Amino acid sequence: MIRRAWLTVALGVYAAASPLACSGSKSGSGGPDGGVGSTIVEGDSGGAVGSDDASGLAMEGSAPATGADASGTTPPGDSGALGTDGGYPAGWLYTSGGKIFVSGGGSGGAPWMGRGVNIDDIFLCGFNSTLSMMSPDQTVETIASGLVSGWAPNFIRISLAMDSDTTVVSWTSDDAQDKAQYKTPMTAVINAIGTHPGVHVLVTLRSDASMIGQDTADGDPEATGLPSDAMTTPNATMFPTGTDATYVAMVDSFANASFVAFGLTNEPGGNKLSSATIAAAMEHAVGTIRAEEDKLGVPHHIVSVQGNGWTSDISYYATNPISYDNVVYEVHGYPPATSSYTYPTLPVILGEYGSLASGTSDSFYADIETKQIPNLAWDFDPYSNCAPDLVNVTHSATSLMPTAWGTTVKDYLSKP
Repeated sequence: MIRRAWLTVALGVYAAASPLACSGSKSGSGGPDGGVGSTIVEGDSGGAVGSDDASGLAMEGSAPATGADASGTTPPGDSGALGTDGGYPAGWLYTSGGKIFVSGGGSGGAPWMGRGVNIDDIFLCGFNSTLSMMSPDQTVETIASGLVSGWAPNFIRISLAMDSDTTVVSWTSDDAQDKAQYKTPMTAVINAIGTHPGVHVLVTLRSDASMIGQDTADGDPEATGLPSDAMTTPNATMFPTGTDATYVAMVDSFANASFVAFGLTNEPGGNKLSSATIAAAMEHAVGTIRAEEDKLGVPHHIVSVQGNGWTSDISYYATNPISYDNVVYEVHGYPPATSSYTYPTLPVILGEYGSLASGTSDSFYADIETKQIPNLAWDFDPYSNCAPDLVNVTHSATSLMPTAWGTTVKDYLSKP
C-alpha cells in the first residue's frame, strides 16, 4: 500500500470495471445485479461496444471534440492547462487534461484524489421502504458523521433511490407534504455531509419514475434507468420533459454547493442498450444541467456519466466523449478489472467497487493510487444487507462495526 500524497506530475488516468454492479431493487434486498453472490463473467457487456440495442435503433448525438461545449467553444475548467485553477472558486472540482483538480480559488489548482464509500438515502436500502421511520434524515446524518470521523473519507456517494422502493417520491413536486417526505430531508442530509471540511459528495439520481430502458430481465426493473427527455418520456402528462425537470430541480437545490457533484443515473439499461443510445441520453442530460447552471450564473459542477454493461464499459467515450466541460466517466466493478480502468484521455471514477479477491487489495489500491482514480466502495449501511456490506447490520446509526470487507476499506481510507 503506498502512502498518500498529492501528485504534481501528469499521470495517466482512468476507467472501466467489470460488469457486475449494484442496483438496489424494489424488494429492498439491495446487492449486485442478479442477486447477492451472483457472478457475471467479465466482459459480458451484452455485445460489442456501439452495437445497436434490442430495437436495432441508436439514438442520435455525436460528440464534438473533448473540451468543447455545444457551441464548440472551450469552457473554463477544461482548458487542458495542468495546475491552473480552472477559473473556479476555491474548493470546486474541475477537469483538465483527463484529470480531476480542486481549485485554489486563484492560487492554482491541485490534483484531486477522492477516496470513500457509498451510503444510502433515507430509504436505507429498503429498510425504510415506506418512509415510516421517524426522522430518517437525522439517522443518515448520524451515519455519515460517524463514517467521516471514524473512516476519514473525502468522497461519499449518496444515491437518490426515488423509484426503488414501496413508496415512490419525486424531487420536482411542489406539494408541501411531498417535499417534507423526501426532498427536504435529503437536501438536509446532503448539506450536512458538506459541512465536513474537504468532503465532496456525488449526488446520484439512482432511480426516478421518469426514467426508461431499465433491465427487466428478472421481472424487476431495478435501478438501471436511462434518463428520458420530452421525446422519450414514459408519460408525457406526468413528465412532459422526461427526466430533465428532475435534473433542473437538483441543480436548483445545490447550485452554490461547491462540494456537490452530480451522478446522472445508475447502470443505465444493465446490458440491454447500445453504448450510442446511453451516450446520447448522457449528452442530453449534461446539457440540461449546464443550461440550468448558466441560467443561475453558478459554476459548472462535476457531472458523472455512465456507460454500458452495468457501467463496467466506458470505452465508447474514448472516441466519443461527452461534449461538455467537467464531465467524469463512472465505472462499477465487482471486482474492477485492472486492465479496464485506464483511459489516459478520460477522467474516470470508480463509483462502486467490491468483491476483491483475497490477497489482491494491496495491489489494487496501489494501482488506483498510482493512476489517481477516485473510488467509492460499496456499501455503508448498518440498517440493511446491501452486500457487499462494509458494516454489520446493527440497526443502529452509531454502531458502525466493520465487516471483513469494511476493515479492508477502512484501513485504506485511514492511511495518510
